Amino acid sequence: MQRWICETEDDSEAAGRAIAALLPRDAVVHLIGDLGAGKTFLARAIAETRGASRYEVASPTFAIIHEYPVPDGPPVIHIDGYRLSESQREWLEIGLDEILASPGLKLIEWPKASFAAFETGHWDLRIDMRDDGARIVALSRA
Repeated sequence: MQRWICETEDDSEAAGRAIAALLPRDAVVHLIGDLGAGKTFLARAIAETRGASRYEVASPTFAIIHEYPVPDGPPVIHIDGYRLSESQREWLEIGLDEILASPGLKLIEWPKASFAAFETGHWDLRIDMRDDGARIVALSRA
């Protein structure tokens, strides 16, 4: 497990860059943390490090899935599981199984435990907030 203590936004961006360098090209990453913990902020830093435009990275809450192109490489795919039901049929209808098997880095905010049925494995990126506002970011292979 890798850990970072992020007291500032610069610390969080640095953690995101380090995480992007550690992850395999086609990794599936479950971003886990409370509302406001910084999941989208970290996703932006990771996606930018992988070559996506930081200006395109936004919370996928309303669209559910965003795809960020990467020059000369597979895209970064950003998924929000919050608005998805527990129905695997719904997931199949939106092509989640194909998305998770496709090339590119997949970043999933609010993942459902059952997503594992469509994955060959994933990484957990946990963000915990301290009382002083700092974040503890931990990356581990699930």
